[in-house]
Amino acid sequence: MISWKEGEAMNTRRKGIARLAASAGACAVVAAGAVMVPSASATAAVRPLAATSAACAAATGSPGVTPTTINTGAMSTLTGPIASNFESLVPGIQAYYDYVNAHGGVDGRKIQLTYNTDDTGNPSQDTALEHTLVDQDHVFAVAGVATAFFTPTYFVQTCTPTFGYNVTGNWSGPANMFAAGGSVQDYAAGDPAWIYLAKKVEKTPSVGVLAYNIASSNGSCNQAIDAFKKAGINVSYQDTSIGYGSSVIPDAERMKAAGTNFILSCMDVTGNISLARGVKQYGIQAKQLWLNGNDQSTLNQYQDLMQGVYFNIQHVPFDAPLNKYPGLAQYISAMKKYQPKWVYDEVALQGWQSAQLLVAGLTSSSCSGFIQVQGDKYVTVIAKKPQVFVCFHLGGSILNGSGSSPGNSYTHAVPIKPPPGTPGPVG
Repeated sequence: MISWKEGEAMNTRRKGIARLAASAGACAVVAAGAVMVPSASATAAVRPLAATSAACAAATGSPGVTPTTINTGAMSTLTGPIASNFESLVPGIQAYYDYVNAHGGVDGRKIQLTYNTDDTGNPSQDTALEHTLVDQDHVFAVAGVATAFFTPTYFVQTCTPTFGYNVTGNWSGPANMFAAGGSVQDYAAGDPAWIYLAKKVEKTPSVGVLAYNIASSNGSCNQAIDAFKKAGINVSYQDTSIGYGSSVIPDAERMKAAGTNFILSCMDVTGNISLARGVKQYGIQAKQLWLNGNDQSTLNQYQDLMQGVYFNIQHVPFDAPLNKYPGLAQYISAMKKYQPKWVYDEVALQGWQSAQLLVAGLTSSSCSGFIQVQGDKYVTVIAKKPQVFVCFHLGGSILNGSGSSPGNSYTHAVPIKPPPGTPGPVG
């Protein structure tokens, strides 16, 4: 499952952003994708943004930017019955901001999550909050969106750079929308991995598929049912119209009667725990694949019910060796320092990635490497080893007001310290 390409250049325009271009290594942190909530509905695929709309390209100004700060906002579900699925996005954003600010900020400015709004899980609140963030709070960007009912209409109309945790397919298309794991929803992207696992753990899989009766949950599970059948795998039970909050104990009973031995769940943590209780209650000998629930606090609470459960993730696993994955090491270290409650939480990771994409696009520096032919090899040169990049300040950046006319910025040809997140040692 693809999330994004490291170093992928992405464009967006908005009153003040001529170009949000991912600087070298902007995505080096954990190469992660999105697990949707209430399910892992669709996997996110790469969408390189080659151009912006004419309306956004014509926008001018830099709302939310002062000589000392860059003010951003967030819109997520922080309270209400489904808050546990989304509340940790903001801590991930805040941890990355704290990390960046501790290293000098963005062009000397502190980046701040000034306006943190809560839709309480009520879809009627989202439109009003979008207007509040843009028209009243005048945010430079929306650093994080995490809600099951997001409709980005006003953010698109105003070309507001928007980042976050994509639950539904409406992130796809607008040039100002940047989902943490990629903005295009491909409902079939998970099929090969899920088919492979079913065959790997069961000699003769008999699959049960469960999802809620909303598109953000059942989109990929409905697709998976068709894929399992085409792969010659028996789908012995399916229910992709479960009401949110309903017990799935009856489904467990029916799966036992149907001979199900492999269960794919596109539900959220609440539904998955209910499923696990049903599996235990009826003594079902079935492997379970959950697309949601990979966070340590859930495991701490439900360890007895979660033994043997599989998860399909699109980021570097939290137990990967940190000496091999420096981006993961950076994330864990910063989260332990700034947001210790949420270190091993998958949605917090989405928040970190969202903030990282935003900061990467704002960074008014350019990093590149030089190599030289020496004998029969290409050899890294110029950069001071073990670093491989040489970075320069862009004096004509949007943040210092020069816009698309760089003027004499190219006279500043003096290497600077690589910005936070640049691959390789920073020193």
